[in-house]
Amino acid sequence: QQKRQKVERQKTQPGGELKVQARKQWEELRRGDLDPEVRKTKMTAMMDLLRGQIKELTFKHDMSRVVQTCLKYGDEQQRGEIAAELMGSYVDLSRSLYGRHILMRMLKYCPQYRSAIIKSFYGKVRKLVRHKDAALVLEECYAVYANAKQKWDLVAEFYGTEFALFKNDDGPKSLDAILAAAPQKRATALGALKSTVVPLLEKGTVQYSIVHRALLDYVRHADATDRQELIGTMRELVVEILHTRDGAHAGMLCLLHASAKDRKAILRTFKPYLQRICCEEYGYAVLVEALDCIDDTVLVNRTVLQDVCAMMPELLADQYGRRIPLFVLGGRSPHFVGSDALGVLAANDAVKQLTSKKDATQRRQELTAFVSESMVSWAEAHAAQAIFEPLPSQAVSETLLRALGDKTQAWQRVLDLARADVGQLGDKHVLLNPIANRVVTNCILAEHSQPRSADASLPPLPESNPPFGSDLLDALVDSEQLVAAACAGAFPVRALLESPVTGARTKELLAPHAASIAKAKKTAAKTNILDAILSHL
Repeated sequence: QQKRQKVERQKTQPGGELKVQARKQWEELRRGDLDPEVRKTKMTAMMDLLRGQIKELTFKHDMSRVVQTCLKYGDEQQRGEIAAELMGSYVDLSRSLYGRHILMRMLKYCPQYRSAIIKSFYGKVRKLVRHKDAALVLEECYAVYANAKQKWDLVAEFYGTEFALFKNDDGPKSLDAILAAAPQKRATALGALKSTVVPLLEKGTVQYSIVHRALLDYVRHADATDRQELIGTMRELVVEILHTRDGAHAGMLCLLHASAKDRKAILRTFKPYLQRICCEEYGYAVLVEALDCIDDTVLVNRTVLQDVCAMMPELLADQYGRRIPLFVLGGRSPHFVGSDALGVLAANDAVKQLTSKKDATQRRQELTAFVSESMVSWAEAHAAQAIFEPLPSQAVSETLLRALGDKTQAWQRVLDLARADVGQLGDKHVLLNPIANRVVTNCILAEHSQPRSADASLPPLPESNPPFGSDLLDALVDSEQLVAAACAGAFPVRALLESPVTGARTKELLAPHAASIAKAKKTAAKTNILDAILSHL
């Protein structure tokens, strides 16, 4: 009875009869198990019902759902009809709690209208980015669908009225280019940028990538006083911008330029979300910057590294998470740190000379001392499996070479693998596996020489390291696998022969078996390693 009365009441409202009919058809059209041919027929009937009246219906909650379903299940022509009928109302839709969902669907399903939707925002970006509903649509346009020129046309409005009113196809496409071509516009552009960014920070709405671009430009170009003022305002919000490239870059600059008090506040906000930040594609780089520029290593240990050590197995299994402990041990290696982050770190070195007083090597030694115990414990538990996997094997190698403390047990796990039967395991043997043998070879080389590195701040290898090459040779002799490994063309055997520590003894042990190695060469698929081994005998 109540339902019938509600329907009768709705019919008395403007367009009520249409809405009741549309909702009735929508209940069937939206079913996921509907036959495609039946859906096509019902979709045609729905368009016949709504045609010419879509604009009046889109701002209502229930009818917004109807239009969204039509965009989802309609064909290209039907979707185009809806988008064309709504032309001129895109900005109003973006501001509507229900209408914005229709605009999102149009962006997804009507690619030929995306440009028109994006252009409808020109001249209004600074206002829309402050609107809670419109900002979501603007972000979708900027982050997902806009091309490079459209992105610039949207973000350029943050730099002043001139860029909001005049879209120049041949003009500069970045704030750097604007200031290079017209230095006199610096004060105007930064003033406009500040007037947009600061209210957003005060409101706490900094989760959008278009805002991250504006923040990055301001932090890069503002003078020291204005930059410090901005960092003080946003220090509690830095954690919210780390999920995009521009946001992470801005976060790195905030840590670089921040005062000791602000750095401490920023790091404290990271603590509840540390694992998520470590494992983000861009977020990890901000933690790398913290490790690279903050002199107070006790603070860094308390706010970052203690938690990193507590979740070491999870981080070392993650593509991005592993980069934090490996950066501590291995420094600015392109094997561990992404090229974007390395570029930012290198560009920041000039500023770091002014903001940092501690020697880089000393900082690295102190940080290494904090993570070594957990890294060695991880290696003791997982080296036997991790050494065969591309990314975890790097952690095994760096731990064995650079971690401090007693690594005997971790190295023993590798020696146990080396003692296994070469003939039985074949390419699965640690000396023949292309991933694992690289770790073993690096350890052999490290017994007599310092490994090459792109980071000059790395300290020398610990003197307490095991005698890697000597231990391996003893293990192979004891297990009678040295000759078998040589005949199989194991790269570590070549490294043992070329080492000034183990070369003479290895040659003495293998020389009587030179004929067997030469015979193995005749049937080997690859002979270069065998040739090298034979050349030393």
